[in-house]
Amino acid sequence: MGLQDNDDRSLFAFYLKAWCPGRSVLDQTNCWFENIPRMASKDSCVRSAILALAGTYVLDYQPRERIRQVAQRHYKTAVILLNMALRDARKQLPTENEANCMVAAIALLNMIDVVSPEQRRPPNCVPRWLEGARLACRMLDATDPGHRYWNPVNIQPSEAQTGNMIIAGRAAILALPMTPLDLAATDNHQFAWLLQGSEHDVHRVHGGCGMSPTLLHRFSQITHLSAFLSAHPIDSEFLIKASVDELLGDLRNLRQWTESASSSAVSRPDKSRDISLPSDLLSSIKLGKHGLIVDRNSMTEVTAEAWRLAAIIYLRCRLERLPRSHPDVVSQISELAKCIRVMPTSGTFFTAQAPFFPVFLLGVLALHESHVQCALDWFHSVISTSCRSSVPPAFRSLERVRAWMDPNIHDMNPSELPRRIFERYPWWETLVAHIVSTEGTLCLI
Repeated sequence: MGLQDNDDRSLFAFYLKAWCPGRSVLDQTNCWFENIPRMASKDSCVRSAILALAGTYVLDYQPRERIRQVAQRHYKTAVILLNMALRDARKQLPTENEANCMVAAIALLNMIDVVSPEQRRPPNCVPRWLEGARLACRMLDATDPGHRYWNPVNIQPSEAQTGNMIIAGRAAILALPMTPLDLAATDNHQFAWLLQGSEHDVHRVHGGCGMSPTLLHRFSQITHLSAFLSAHPIDSEFLIKASVDELLGDLRNLRQWTESASSSAVSRPDKSRDISLPSDLLSSIKLGKHGLIVDRNSMTEVTAEAWRLAAIIYLRCRLERLPRSHPDVVSQISELAKCIRVMPTSGTFFTAQAPFFPVFLLGVLALHESHVQCALDWFHSVISTSCRSSVPPAFRSLERVRAWMDPNIHDMNPSELPRRIFERYPWWETLVAHIVSTEGTLCLI
């Protein structure tokens, strides 16, 4: 690594031993630990970004002026080096290694903005973390080898590339549900690199996001179809109906897998495991005396299931325009709440892999008191630890949004719902317009 300074060595050790383990319970696909430090050994920009991020956290525990200066110096260095690399990339397409390092550096700098709400831009501006995520995605688009292949199955991205795709795509895609629809931001080619590799690869739960790349990509597809419906309400009727049916069937039957699954999972010949069918999962998970998950493999499986349920709820509410009170929506919300209730909110198994967005979704959409309380209990428990994160500002936004929704979002009687989707009230867009005008872009990563 070549770290000559004691402060730098201490910060790098903090990153490896304290910060990275808090990213995921999946060791093999924790790209922050497995891939990015290797890049830092050869790339000064990535190295400085790591040290700046570590310094942001260490300052909370050791608020010394020297550490503040070291962190600021590394942040400025990383920004300067990244700008130089981006300038060079505009002149000549970067190599795979150069592109990997740039995307990793952007992701690290993004995390500083994510966990530093006190330094974020005003609500009416595009936040740095989202601006950075979009930049990283454009870099992945520019260096994507997919144009050489007819079928994405034939592409075999490296572990470093896959990790970068996940952490860049996650930030950009999970901003979409709570931002206005924009066809240009979600066209069919956006995020296509998430589907590169074999079917086995793209259904593997990844430590960078807590779900499979396929499921992450589904969130962007749902948003794109919602934007298409909004832009072409009448002309898109048959396309949208067929797409809804196909996507819904796909999400209901989606089987994700993990290389180290709980005893409830279904064995594969290659020793990997399929996560149990949704109907069997929770009943087969072993819980502790407090009714919480007690092993990392079960945490991974239930987290992946929470994301799958969140995708279905998102599809039904934004794309299908079903009201919150619709039995199909309430049913999925109930299943999501069951998942959230058994997840610990502190300790070894609580990491950044936790389903933050699904819990926020539960808090926004829940009508039954027990479901509302489930989301509130999760937030109260998480913020009680006083750890630097993006959760506290999101919780404050959630409280304000819920207070606004009660008198302003009126659920249509499900029995009176128009048969044609485009004739239904797009209440999700009313919600988003309010959120953007009062809260800005929500950070739910």
